Amino acid sequence: MTTGACAPTSTDNRLYPSRPALEAAFDVVKKAKIPPIPDIVLALKKELDRPDPNMQKASELIGQDIAITGKLLKTINSPAFGLSAKVGSVQQAVSIMGLRRLANMVTAEAIDRMLADQGGEAKVVWDSILEEARVMVEIARLSRGVTPDEAYLFGMMHDVGCLVFTGLFESYSTEFILHRHTDTEELIDFEMKHLGVDHPTVSFLLAGNWKLPDQMALAIYLHHRVECAEVDDPKVRALVALANLAHRLDAFSEGSLDMSEICSEEEAIWRELKIADDDWVRLCESVAQGGSAA
Repeated sequence: MTTGACAPTSTDNRLYPSRPALEAAFDVVKKAKIPPIPDIVLALKKELDRPDPNMQKASELIGQDIAITGKLLKTINSPAFGLSAKVGSVQQAVSIMGLRRLANMVTAEAIDRMLADQGGEAKVVWDSILEEARVMVEIARLSRGVTPDEAYLFGMMHDVGCLVFTGLFESYSTEFILHRHTDTEELIDFEMKHLGVDHPTVSFLLAGNWKLPDQMALAIYLHHRVECAEVDDPKVRALVALANLAHRLDAFSEGSLDMSEICSEEEAIWRELKIADDDWVRLCESVAQGGSAA
């Protein structure tokens, strides 16, 4: 693992973590003994980076991992992804979704397999991350700014640094539960005081080393730091908006936020995501009634 995981794609280097911050994150990740990303993800990334990716070869790479293939097809065929016909094979999934979108989902499934075996307090943190990821997928179905596969991968990774911290500091999960919806800044202050680095920086480092797209890695780092309008890159803006909206909707579902705060004050976010007015009204009504986010 290297500290220079993601080369800046923006001309504004101030949007990226400093080298000392990345070095601190690197030290934390080493202590946590995070497993390396599975070979299937690296092989897919290599194929995608070719000038003319071979879709048949990529399908065969995915098909070699039976466990990931099974979970992948189950996810693709879930109501959240809204496909009109059931997908029965990796080849069919590639033809319907495209290789890059499928690679996002394979990466997410691989990460889930690495991190899902959590017990005790760590499970509480991981379950919270997965719940926000689920909300992001539901929002993405209404959005023209982020696809469900991007939302799925981004949702799993945006706060993965919190999961890393649960194994390094005994009382971290308590702080996470207390502040994740009500005062993120206080949670980050706690992280800096006790671990010398915050979870967005650790998540950014892992995103780069696990070969996530550079725009997604940057959005992971920025999602607690900036408003979406402060970022030039439209994809990064959309992902930051997605994280902010999902966080608020999840906070509402936990009783930590009033629905009027979401529906009256978050116009910039849902406009950024290009959610139609009618869809936005249905989204607010559904969440207010305690239903699905879409």
